[in-house]
Amino acid sequence: MSEKRDYYEVLGVSRDASESEIKKAFRKKAMQYHPDRNPDDPEAAEKFKEVSEAFEVLSDPEKRAAYDRFGFAGVDSSFSHVSASDFSSFSDLFSSLFGEDLFSEFFGGHRRRASGPRKGSDLVMNYSISFYDAIFGTKRVVEVPIKKVCPTCNGSGTKKGSSPRICPTCQGSGVETLTQRSGFTIFQRQIQCRQCNGKGQIIDNPCPTCKGTGRAKENEKIRLEIPPGVDSGFRLRIKGKGEEGRLGGPRGDLYIRIIVDEHPFFKRRGDDLAAEIAIPYPIAVLGGEITIPTPYGPEKVNIPKNTKDGDIIRLAKKGVQRQTRYGVNRGDFHVVVRIDIPKKLTNEEKELLIKLSKIMQMPEKQQKLFNKLFEEIKKNKK
Repeated sequence: MSEKRDYYEVLGVSRDASESEIKKAFRKKAMQYHPDRNPDDPEAAEKFKEVSEAFEVLSDPEKRAAYDRFGFAGVDSSFSHVSASDFSSFSDLFSSLFGEDLFSEFFGGHRRRASGPRKGSDLVMNYSISFYDAIFGTKRVVEVPIKKVCPTCNGSGTKKGSSPRICPTCQGSGVETLTQRSGFTIFQRQIQCRQCNGKGQIIDNPCPTCKGTGRAKENEKIRLEIPPGVDSGFRLRIKGKGEEGRLGGPRGDLYIRIIVDEHPFFKRRGDDLAAEIAIPYPIAVLGGEITIPTPYGPEKVNIPKNTKDGDIIRLAKKGVQRQTRYGVNRGDFHVVVRIDIPKKLTNEEKELLIKLSKIMQMPEKQQKLFNKLFEEIKKNKK
């Protein structure tokens, strides 16, 4: 599949589909295209990869919002594809995405040992950037505190010279079975062992460095590449840079949530920019041309005759610029006009204004209204 299709089209759902509708659509598509069920179809793996990618984006509220707003550009830099090879069976696939109970409900599968390999926890970090870094993009190196294998106990969690013991409740499986009888029927269900929290082991003499967790914090340098045009709430996903897994499990992922500092002059709303520009009274009346600053450089603005305070002049395609799969998208720049009333005048300005005030009389219509009101007040004054 050389060209990406719209994620909603891939799953066959509408753009306002609920979370449950998206899960249901993916479950159907995943079962249809999983390579285990289509060994003779060379395109099955690619189709499965496509629906998995669509589900990973649309099932995440923040990714979905970024996709709805920016298209593929909003998720490409932070997305890692789900591959069919990442799952050895349907059980692995649905346990990872929906929980093992759901897989058991559909396929009659069995829960895996809770004490097996576990993926490390995902990390979320807020990262502030300047207004201009958001406009033009930037590359940064940040230090992230990550829990790694404790160097003192090598991840065992035990004090030197001691070792953990097998949990007497689950016998090392990390899972305990609860039995319930109803009449002649016996119901059984498995849950994570409550005594060892699913670890299968109990530590009586914890390591003084990691307090028995087997993990210790260590700063790791991460290189970020923030694309041009991002806004607050944009999220980068860096695969495999989260916390280390347990018992041989893979590392989690790192999510960088971008927070853009506000600018004192430029105001942003989506891809549009706005700024209040003060102009002299004569230009507002007679019209004219002024040059204003924008993040991308100076721009000439034509002020129409008889412009009023609060009028907005739109400069098309002069707002935020960002790359999408369809090319460069450009917002607009809105000039909010403010009529400048000077507080201090030079002698020459005063003389000119005095002459102007003698020439410019009260509008005739308003003067007639005033005269009528003067008479009305005079009659009714007590």
